[in-house]
Amino acid sequence: MDTHTPSTSHDAADLSILAIIVLYKKTLAESSSLQTLLRAAEMSASPFFRLGILVFDNTPGGQYPGELPDHVLYRAAPDNPGLAVPYNEALAFAEQNSFSWLLTLDQDTSLPADFLLRLEPYARQYQPADQVAAIVPQIADHGRVISPFRFIGGFLPGVLPPGTNGIGKRFTSALNSSSLLRVSALRELGGYDLRFPLHNSDTRLYQRIDEAGKQVFIAGDIRVDHELAILQREDRMTPDRYRKLLLDECDFWDLHMGVLGRTERLVRLAGRVCKGYLKHEDPAFRRITCQEIVRRLCVRRRDRIRASAQAGKDTVVQ
Repeated sequence: MDTHTPSTSHDAADLSILAIIVLYKKTLAESSSLQTLLRAAEMSASPFFRLGILVFDNTPGGQYPGELPDHVLYRAAPDNPGLAVPYNEALAFAEQNSFSWLLTLDQDTSLPADFLLRLEPYARQYQPADQVAAIVPQIADHGRVISPFRFIGGFLPGVLPPGTNGIGKRFTSALNSSSLLRVSALRELGGYDLRFPLHNSDTRLYQRIDEAGKQVFIAGDIRVDHELAILQREDRMTPDRYRKLLLDECDFWDLHMGVLGRTERLVRLAGRVCKGYLKHEDPAFRRITCQEIVRRLCVRRRDRIRASAQAGKDTVVQ
């Protein structure tokens, strides 16, 4: 179901951003991403800045969106296709309606009121620089900085220090939410990789940006808050989703991260089990982690890849 089409008039605007927000089992009023984006849009209102908002609702069965502003488009996707499909649909919409940038958001990000005001100068500065494919802010979860980060040596992730500003080095990566992506660059890459519809969709995108020789600008003076499910598994995830996350993670590392990366993941999982015991984590989560460690140790990589391909990765669990 579609209601309200974002304004596509751009006679006066010389900067245009389409924001895509993906919901799952939350109303539009409950989405901190949407509500804080609308407040930021009010603060940055300008005839020289065109903003469109596309809300893609993965809630099973759909829901009535209620009255929305004229620049907001709502689409229901009750089959829950994850993130990659909505982001690719937003990419197509952005191309059709001459948006130059795509701002990707999930439902649990809180943007500062001046987010767009502070992002706009960077978008203008780098609009002529085709090699810059993405502009990313600093993201924190309850004060802990979680993005952007860099895979040191191409395999060891390390969060960049607070306040880092400038063009990122090789192997720079970021979370999906709050990423400002150049529409033309994203199309050049072929959009989001549908093999990773939800988990690791962002890691795979930034890896492909790096492989294409394009750059990521880090706007470390802009800080947004975001809830990352893996950091508080018991409160934010079901055991089924956690199991699916580990399978998707393994698939990505098997295909794209090399033996050092796969070793780092095993060490990380072992540390997670130890920390789980010390913090009295729900045994169900510790058990799933242990089972995944055993699977990665006992099943050959090529057999894991084959099994993942045969499964078709049809089921998306959010």
